[in-house]
Amino acid sequence: MKKLGILILVMTMCCYASYAQKSGKTAKSSYKYNIEFTIKGISDTVIYIGHHLGEKKYVIDTIPLDANGHGVMKGNKEIHKGIYLVVMPSRKMNFFEFLMGPEGQRNFSIETDTTNYVNNMKIKGSPENVAFNNYQRHMLELQQERFEIEKAIKQAGDDNEAKEKEYEKMRNLNERRIEYMKKVENDNKGTLFGSIMRSMHDVEIPDFPRDENGVITDSTFQYKYYKKHYFDYIDFEEEGLVRTPIYESKLNYYFEKMVVPSPDSLIVDAHNVIQMTYDKGLMKGDSLIYKYTLSHLLNYFEESKIMGYDAVFVAIAEDWYLSGKADWADTAFMSKLKERVEKITPTRLGSIAYNLTRMQSIDDRYYNLHDIKSDYTVLIFWEPSCGHCKKEVPKLITEFRDTLKDMGVKVFAIYTQYDKKEWEDFVNEKNIKDDHWINVWDGPYPHSRFRDYYDIYSTPVIYVLDKDKKIIGKRLNVENIKDLIMFEKRKEEHEKNNH
Repeated sequence: MKKLGILILVMTMCCYASYAQKSGKTAKSSYKYNIEFTIKGISDTVIYIGHHLGEKKYVIDTIPLDANGHGVMKGNKEIHKGIYLVVMPSRKMNFFEFLMGPEGQRNFSIETDTTNYVNNMKIKGSPENVAFNNYQRHMLELQQERFEIEKAIKQAGDDNEAKEKEYEKMRNLNERRIEYMKKVENDNKGTLFGSIMRSMHDVEIPDFPRDENGVITDSTFQYKYYKKHYFDYIDFEEEGLVRTPIYESKLNYYFEKMVVPSPDSLIVDAHNVIQMTYDKGLMKGDSLIYKYTLSHLLNYFEESKIMGYDAVFVAIAEDWYLSGKADWADTAFMSKLKERVEKITPTRLGSIAYNLTRMQSIDDRYYNLHDIKSDYTVLIFWEPSCGHCKKEVPKLITEFRDTLKDMGVKVFAIYTQYDKKEWEDFVNEKNIKDDHWINVWDGPYPHSRFRDYYDIYSTPVIYVLDKDKKIIGKRLNVENIKDLIMFEKRKEEHEKNNH
C-alpha cells in the first residue's frame, strides 16, 4: 500500500466527462485506450489517474466508480507511455501503479482490492502489466526476507558467528535479487517494462589496473570507468522512461555525485549528456528524452543555490535554446530566457565587475567602483526597509570591523532606493560607517543601471571582488565572506609556490 503523502499532484483537470458518462455500447476497439478498473473495498467515489514525470506526479483524469468499485477510462486523447498511478482520495490518497504501453496495447482490465493492491491484483489483456505486477510481488517477498534477516542480525547481539550466518543470507538474497532482475529484463526485452528494468542495472566496475608487482597504477580508474559507463543502460529511444521516477533520479545523481562540482566541469558534462540525448531518435533533436533532459537541466541549474551554477544555466541556454536547437519552445519563453541570460551574464564568476561610476555618498562625494584600491571589495546592495537587510547589514559591519578589514577588504555599500533621509537615518542609527566602508547610492538622478548589471531583483545581494575587480563570489551570506576570502588567499599562495 502506498500513499501520496506530500508528493506533488498537479490537477490538470481535462476530465473526459463524455466518456465517463457513456455506457459501454461503443466497441472498445474504437478508442485509443480502454482500461477498466475494479477496486473492491471502495464504491460510489472517484479515482484519479496520473503519471510520473520525474520525481513529480501529475493527475490527468478523474474516473467515477460505481457501487461495485468499477470504472472505465477510455477515449482518443493522446496518452504517453510510462508508469501510471491510480490514486484513491477516499483512501487517504493511497495509490497503486500500472504501465501504459504503446498504442494497440491499451485495452485491458485491472481488478484488485484495498486489502493489498499488489498481491490481489488480477490483470487481463496486458501481458506487460502482468509481468510488472509479478515483479512487484516478488520484490515485496524479497523485501520481507530482508526485513527478517535484519531482524535476526539485530537479535544476534554480540554473537559474531550468528551474525555472519545472517550476513551470508543477506549476500545470497542480494545475488538472487540481481539474477531475478536480469531474468525479468531479458524476458521483457523490447517493451517499456524491459527498458525500466534495464535502467536499474548497476554498472559492473572492473578492478583497478595494476603493474607486475600488483601496485595500483591509476587510483581514479574505477571512478572514471563508472562515470563513463553511467548511462550505458538507459535506452534513450524509450520515451516512456521520462514518465517514470527513474530517469530524472539518475540525472540528478550524476550531476550531484559524479561530476566535479565546478561550473567549468558541469558545463562540459551537461553538454555531453544533452548531446547524447540529442543524437537519439529518428531525427536529431526530435526525441522526448532530449526535450526532457534539456528542460530539466536548464531548470536544475537555474534553481540551484550553489554559487556559480548559474553559469551552467547560461551555457545550456546559449548552446541549446538560443542557438535554435529547441524549436518547440514558444516565443514568450524564449524572450524571457534571453532576458534572464542577459541579466546573469555580466555577473558570472570570473567576470570583471561592471564599473559603477559617479555613485554618490551621503555627504555628496562621488565614487567609482573600480577606483577602490583594496585586495578584496565586498559589494552589497541593500535597503533599510528590507527585513533581511536590517539583520545582514549590521552583521556585515561587525564582521568587517572584527576580521574583514584586517584581511584587506573594503566595502562598497549601495543603497538601492531613493529616500535619502531613510538611508541616512539607518546609517546613523546603526553606525554603518568606517573609513574603508563606503556608503553610496544611485541618486538623486539614477544613471548607473546597477539592477541590470548586477541582477538585483531583491535585497540584500552581496558580491566579493578581488583586487582586479574580478567577481570571485556572488549572492553570499555574511557568514561565507571570510571563508571565501581565506580560500582565495590559500589558492593564490598555492599557485605562487607552484610556479
